[in-house]
Amino acid sequence: MAEGAAAVPDPAEASVSLEFPTHGRVLYSRLKVHVSPEFAGEQTGSLLFDNLVDIAGRLRGGAYEDANHTWYHLAAGGYVHSGGIQLVETVPNPTLLELPQPGMVGEVTVPYADTMWAINRSPAPGPRLYYQSTHWVDGVVIDERDGSPWYRCYDNLWDSHYYTRPAWVRLLSTEELAPIHPEIAGEEKHIEVVLDEQMLYAWEGATLVYLARTSTGQDGYETPPGWYRTFHKRPTYHMTGGYDASTTFDLPGVPWDTYISESGIAIHGTFWHNDFGTRHSHGCINLTPTAARWMYRWTNPSVPPGEKVIVEPGTGTQVWVRESRL
Repeated sequence: MAEGAAAVPDPAEASVSLEFPTHGRVLYSRLKVHVSPEFAGEQTGSLLFDNLVDIAGRLRGGAYEDANHTWYHLAAGGYVHSGGIQLVETVPNPTLLELPQPGMVGEVTVPYADTMWAINRSPAPGPRLYYQSTHWVDGVVIDERDGSPWYRCYDNLWDSHYYTRPAWVRLLSTEELAPIHPEIAGEEKHIEVVLDEQMLYAWEGATLVYLARTSTGQDGYETPPGWYRTFHKRPTYHMTGGYDASTTFDLPGVPWDTYISESGIAIHGTFWHNDFGTRHSHGCINLTPTAARWMYRWTNPSVPPGEKVIVEPGTGTQVWVRESRL
């Protein structure tokens, strides 16, 4: 396996340490708690969106036909399906009063971080930022009300800024964003996405260097098979979409966005579900943030340090989306 490469056989293995006990954030509006690790098990209660829970361990459960067999045993008792839980950590960061670079990628290192719009003018609550989401930090602002520092984060959707606390955000160094295997000729790299397996494979010639479970387009939003190239990349993006109340989404800080089509299909990290192996997306190719960051660094073209976007049609890594290996 190449540098940074790792098989990802289970959705729980792609975010944080697998040492238990650990902590989790509830991702669904209501997540059922069962007496046994199976959907058919008796329900004993439910957890609400953004609840934080202690997780004692994980195990294999569910029915044979389930795509994702990972369940979590709650420290308080009962079992929940892993698809509705994001494993999280709480890692504080040093406060910088000056940025080492004019613009930097910041990654949230706490379960969630609240923000404000318009510091020092008309402060108002901003979007909530989630663990392993990424944000473009382009300044430090001191709050005139109490003298506290805030990181200023650019929002592409509104062409504006929101502000969050430095302790909640880790600024990534140039080395952490450096290309992986730049010495490999571009034509030697290609990605294979197999829809009936919900798997992504990265190849260098005939050598498999990375694989990960994915979640592609759900019914009505299918990821179209075909040959593509990565050509448009961003370390973070505020994504919105949907056609009605049941399909609308508004997601600031979607991490490690590698676009493969002009229609907006991208390989990107996902923090709003943990159900990899099951079709969930609106056409994109969902990965864990860890896997998406590896793909972002490995694919061409590379985003230069200090830049928040690159668009170079016809220069990127080939991507083959196929229905099946058959």
